[in-house]
Amino acid sequence: MYQVAICDDEPHAAEQNETMLCHILEARNLRRDVDYSIHCFSSSASLLAQMERHPSAFHLLLLDIELENENGLSLAAHLRENGSDCSIIYITAYRDYVFDCFDTRPLHYLLKPVDPEKLAGVIDRDLRDNYHPEQIDFLVDGCWRSVNARDILYAEATSHKSAIYLQGGEVLYINQNFSDLLPRLNGQKFCRSHFSILVNLEHIYRLNGSTLILDNGRELPVSRSRQKELKKQYIAFIK
Repeated sequence: MYQVAICDDEPHAAEQNETMLCHILEARNLRRDVDYSIHCFSSSASLLAQMERHPSAFHLLLLDIELENENGLSLAAHLRENGSDCSIIYITAYRDYVFDCFDTRPLHYLLKPVDPEKLAGVIDRDLRDNYHPEQIDFLVDGCWRSVNARDILYAEATSHKSAIYLQGGEVLYINQNFSDLLPRLNGQKFCRSHFSILVNLEHIYRLNGSTLILDNGRELPVSRSRQKELKKQYIAFIK
């Protein structure tokens, strides 16, 4: 589950950011309390108490800089010093801190009021790079089926549905457009080899330019426009 924290001492601002996040994630077919969760904190103390108990509690933190009697930059520095590697997006009404935040390795620095499209782009990058769910739920014949991401060989567009090919030969046909399925198979281990095929890099046995061979012997096409990116991602994955 993609875990997000919002730390802002202005209830209205926190609520706005929470609503934006929900719209962004649900537009990518992620379901609240199933695929993602959002937790709001009104002070750095309450957030810090949670993260000291569970250092890896959150994938992403939306952090206001000027909190009442507190400073978001100091909180972020403390989290980094204590080993937290969650992505941090600073959200503030002030430009003055943009150069002061570099040491905390933020994902981005956004000014209030937040531009939803800009936030969506940053969220997409974080989902792709930092969110790697072990279990993914698919709606199959009206029932939710939980699948281990490692068991997925590849996904393919089939008319107005999608097919998920699993190790062992099982195929799941889900009533979801391929374009809607793609955000749910985010992360560094999945890459499109063709307009209609998304392959799990973990199961590639060999790349041969216009084709690839999976570890079960299945051969899949690689479109010319995607050869370079597939090779780049595959090399990065095996390193």
